Parts: sequence; structure tokens; C-alpha cells
Amino acid sequence: MGFLDNFERSVERIVGGSFAKAFASGVHPTEIVSSLKREIDASTHVVSRTRALAPHDYTVGLSPADHERLSRLGPALTEEISQALRDYASLRGYSFSAPVTLDFHASADLSEGILDIRSKRPGPVVWVPTLTWEGTRYPLVAKSTILGRGTGAHIHVVAPGVSRHHCEIRWNGKRAEVVDLGATNGTTLDGAPVSRQALPDACTLGLGQARILFEVVPQSESAYHALATPQPPPAQETP
Repeated sequence: MGFLDNFERSVERIVGGSFAKAFASGVHPTEIVSSLKREIDASTHVVSRTRALAPHDYTVGLSPADHERLSRLGPALTEEISQALRDYASLRGYSFSAPVTLDFHASADLSEGILDIRSKRPGPVVWVPTLTWEGTRYPLVAKSTILGRGTGAHIHVVAPGVSRHHCEIRWNGKRAEVVDLGATNGTTLDGAPVSRQALPDACTLGLGQARILFEVVPQSESAYHALATPQPPPAQETP
């Protein structure tokens, strides 16, 4: 089952039995997805071997007839198409600096069945290391971040096998590394024990039974500066 086949099944769930009839002529939703895929491929900026920045803001121009037909399906179809674009970006390794936005508008200059897909180039970004644990994402804006179960750790990780000050993430503005702080159960990187190791842009850290996702993601400069407040050093705890 291909990517567009999965998407089409999602669309069928929205429009029910009217799916084939509604799109017998004019623009089909899968054509929009295919065009968006071509647009994101053409517009994504490759920053390095492991970092590619994609536009997050897209507009879809349609003929008045196509626009009216799609509008009947409501916001559910827009979300399905946006999710399809996000899924494709994930498969291709593209990153967004903000949530994906998708705007449909009618244009009298377009004939029925014709699409006009455009994207807006993202503004200046800062690549920010992040940790995600139990559904919460933590941006790492300091040079040093301590992880552990102790209340003095910068990121409080409470799970079996986690030491008070378990490991440290160091960030020099471009690259990150993990340093084990003598944790009883050690620290792993993608399942392999490490004492000190440079981190790839996406990996999983193991602290005891806790599994924490590390990623370097783009953030708009304005959003980054709002985050970048100094972190105090971890408090010293008595054993």
C-alpha cells in the first residue's frame, strides 16, 4: 500500500460514499498532495548532510469550481492533506521551523482541474537541540544541561535506574555531545553504552529505563530568543 493509497483511504473516511462522485471531474485531493510533494522537494534548503529546512507555509490556488467543491468537505480534508505533507517531510528527513499552514483560495485565472501551489521561504532560523521525554519537548539553549532524577537536575527524569545526576548534554552552538556522570546504570546511545560521545542529529538516549529522544530542530530566530534564558547550575544534593 503506497503513500497516496493510505491518504486516499483517509479521504474516503471523510467524504464517505460520495468520494468517487464528488471528484469525478476537477482537482482530486491526491493531486493536491502530489503537487505539494513536488513543491516541498523543490523548495527545501539543504543545510548540511543531516539538516534540511522545508517551508512550512503553503497556498493552494484553485478554480472557483474546484474551490467550492473542496470547501464542502470542511476543515477535516485540510488537516488530512496537511498531515500527509508532514508525513512525507518526515520520510524525506525535512524539518519545519514552525507548524505547517495550508491555505486554499479561489482564483478566476485558473481553469477547472488546474492547481497553483506556492510556498513561502522560511525566515532566519536557529538549529536547536531538543530532548523529548514522556511527550514533553525540552529545548536545550544552554551550553550544559544535566539530566537526572535529582531535583537539582536541569531536566528532571524520574524512572527506574536513573541516577540523581545521570548525564550531561553539552552544546557548542553547532554540535552536541553526551557525557555520562558516573551513573550507576550507565548511559546508552541508540542502545550502545557510552561514557562520552558526539550525538547525531536524531538519536535515542537511555537513562536507566527512560528512553529520551534527542533531535536538532530548526526554530525561528524570534522564538529561539524567547527561549534562550540562562539556566542556573544544578543544585548540590547531599547523598
